[in-house]
Amino acid sequence: MDKAMLRHKTSLHQLYKNGEAEITRACNEDSKTQKRLINQWLSFCIWSITKDGNHLESIRSVTSEHIIRYGQYLKSEFDNGRFASTLSATSYLSGINTLMKLIHGGNWEKISPIKDCGLEPISHIPNKKPGLDKNGLPDIESLAGYLLELQMSLGVVIREALILDLREALIEGRSTGFVTITNFQNGIRRKVPCRPSAIKAIGNGIAARRLQKLLPKKWEFNDFLSAHNKLAARKGYSTNTARGIYVRDRYQELAGVEPPIISGLGQTEHCQKLSQYSNKTPSETKGIDKKTRHNIAKEIGVLGIEQLKEYLDKKP
Repeated sequence: MDKAMLRHKTSLHQLYKNGEAEITRACNEDSKTQKRLINQWLSFCIWSITKDGNHLESIRSVTSEHIIRYGQYLKSEFDNGRFASTLSATSYLSGINTLMKLIHGGNWEKISPIKDCGLEPISHIPNKKPGLDKNGLPDIESLAGYLLELQMSLGVVIREALILDLREALIEGRSTGFVTITNFQNGIRRKVPCRPSAIKAIGNGIAARRLQKLLPKKWEFNDFLSAHNKLAARKGYSTNTARGIYVRDRYQELAGVEPPIISGLGQTEHCQKLSQYSNKTPSETKGIDKKTRHNIAKEIGVLGIEQLKEYLDKKP
């Protein structure tokens, strides 16, 4: 059922109406808290009616057991990727705890998100105060560093990193193990493995973009990109080869051995090493090497494997 239709249908249910009336009476002098608690009550009612058997008719019939089951459901939603962090899930649970205290007063024993429901305080989005420059604005170069992280962990080019919906990517990456990348030139989509380093990079990117909003609008692209380029150069990367780290890491993950540019081996010696690792003949290992390169080329969105040579092969 459509979410809007589900919310509308739930708002007509006796359970929701009873709770709404109780919240309105209890918070009649605080409209902001009243609105927040009514929204959180609606979410609880949707769960109760659609997931927990539709047995409740009033807010006063809600028990600790109901709320523990609700908290466990919120945990499963986090585990399945609906929430980027447990912060959203714990806020829903906190709202219901607040409601129960309003209804039952000192007799209500708070339900613990961690102890009772297993909602560990996990967040992949750092909540750091920005470093400020002499003008009192977030330091643009430190913010630009998240682009390098995305390039190294997802194998994207700068413009792909800039257009990526990071919150959607975090949820998709956590739930499926992959992130969908849209090619900035032709719009073709590809799936890229979302490893732990990518989860961290995406979380850092979300925090950086939140701080980026404090910058003047004229800095939104050109100055930000310029700062990224300067940072990349100082760290020893060119603006287009930072993602070479992704290529080399993925080669080792897929083939099982270091690429020649890391091991320092020539192509013949590299094939011998790959043969020993894979227990295949030298001729078979050439096929493994080629297949590995094609897989990586597909992940980073390039045609053919020629462009991977500068990332993987020993320099002459």
